[in-house]
Amino acid sequence: MFTEVEEILDFLQYKMSIEEVTNEPMMTAVKGVLAAPLERTIREIKEYFSQTEYTPLFDIEDEKHIVRFGIFKKVEDKPKYWLNIILFIATIGSTIFAGYLNSGSISGGVVFSFSIMAILTCHELGHYFVSRNAGMITTLPYFIPIPFHFIGTFGAIIRMKSIVPSRSSLLRVGMAGPLAGFIVALPITIIGIALSKVTVVPQGGGFLQLGDSLLFYLLTKIIHPAMPPNATVLLHPMAFAGWLGLLVTSMNLIPVGQLDGGHIGYSLFLKKRRFMYIPIGAILVALGFLWFGWFIWGILAFFFARRDPIIQDAITPLSDREKRAALIPLFVLILSFVPQPFVYIP
Repeated sequence: MFTEVEEILDFLQYKMSIEEVTNEPMMTAVKGVLAAPLERTIREIKEYFSQTEYTPLFDIEDEKHIVRFGIFKKVEDKPKYWLNIILFIATIGSTIFAGYLNSGSISGGVVFSFSIMAILTCHELGHYFVSRNAGMITTLPYFIPIPFHFIGTFGAIIRMKSIVPSRSSLLRVGMAGPLAGFIVALPITIIGIALSKVTVVPQGGGFLQLGDSLLFYLLTKIIHPAMPPNATVLLHPMAFAGWLGLLVTSMNLIPVGQLDGGHIGYSLFLKKRRFMYIPIGAILVALGFLWFGWFIWGILAFFFARRDPIIQDAITPLSDREKRAALIPLFVLILSFVPQPFVYIP
């Protein structure tokens, strides 16, 4: 083992000017400056390591390049689909039940379930296909049913079980889910609002009203332009699913922790992402006084923010085109964000 490490260091001295070699937990870190051009040098180092049992990680700190290498446990790509299928079917059932409670009809429950499941499934499959295309080992979505809640689900998650190859890969995987979900949520929302009925606001008693995102507000005004001042829109189950899909999209795009927005932020700024946490935390605290759920979401997001994604090549920068593309999820966040999701009207 020691001899092999020495051989690796002998090889690396031809690819970088070595300034320091240190032993870290389970890894060896080599600090210095990689030879130009960087992309070719990194590719050649990867090719060399592919002939060993070690995996290299490339990082940059204080304008110095760091090549870390260690032995990582091999992850087998042998998926077991039975749990994914069971949770998927259970979530269909729980969302049908939630839609039934909201609309008072089985047909309304089915429409709500089909709509929200289409949004969530496309969101997660966006992550799945882009990550698999990047050579990553990723699970199929695990849906989370809630049989006793009016939305019927806590969404879905996938697990990335291998190292992210590059900053570009992390950006693409982070963007793919929200954008795929948004593309599906948009027509569902438009059709749902068109099917919704304009009704007079109830008098003489308090009721709970859904808050608007900028996009949902504009679509409602376009589709129902002649609403009187004392009227509101009684949402069709499809419209409610679209509203919920946009809300989930915006919550995932908040740039903290292991959220999709957090992955996008890390691909752009790496460890400098942490400087965003104080202003984002302050915004979520302020929003918590409008809706208590923002307190909870902020705590959960920051609780998982301590762990950064492991990127094999954190040195190669994003292209200008990729940086411009990263503005798209920011635009989606602005359009779909709901400051006060639930408004009590006395």
